[in-house]
Amino acid sequence: MLKRIRQRFSGARAPKAQPAGGVRERLAFSAELPLGQDAPLWRVQLHMVTEPQADGERTRLRAHIQTNFASALRPALAPRADTDRPALSHTSSGTGLSLVQRAGGVAQRVAQHALEIPGVRALAEPLLQLDLNTWIEIQSSTASLSEGSHQLLPQADKLARLGIVPKRALDQPMAETWSGDGPDGFAQVSVLQIEKRHLPDRLREMLGEQPFSLAAAIVNTAQQK
Repeated sequence: MLKRIRQRFSGARAPKAQPAGGVRERLAFSAELPLGQDAPLWRVQLHMVTEPQADGERTRLRAHIQTNFASALRPALAPRADTDRPALSHTSSGTGLSLVQRAGGVAQRVAQHALEIPGVRALAEPLLQLDLNTWIEIQSSTASLSEGSHQLLPQADKLARLGIVPKRALDQPMAETWSGDGPDGFAQVSVLQIEKRHLPDRLREMLGEQPFSLAAAIVNTAQQK
């Protein structure tokens, strides 16, 4: 299950470009904290699109958060001939360090000093064997949907192929979680469905007669390396 989840969700792409007249808002953002030669210590990518849908509009947000303890931090903390020199970013040209690259060097030195404390190192060692990934996808709509939030479930086809079939939200918001272990780590999938009737009174008043549905999927994986 773990391998299939990583394969299916790591292949997720940003929403495909739509004709200019069909998209009202679009946002793309990415950032990373470089450390070492092969991978950044931390990376986040975010894409958001708002577009018309029937009698309302739909907003889709996708985010991928990656933390490479095993691939980036552990190699950077390995003994080297010149321990005072921070590792260069995997994107560095060698002509100078940017502010972000310097921040990566600071993070490296702080981690090195912290790991000199036996108790801290004992707690950190298992974490240094892992690379962590989180995929978040949220879809909300103010259109009249026959199946409500269930119709907005992100990656529903991929979840079904993994044997994950969420229930429909009834009188209360529906939150479900599935998890599985593998030889090299574990994965967790969580799904949330919210309808307008589940919202606080104040929010329902602000929406007026406008429908509202929201569905979200969160996938967490930890891969041992």
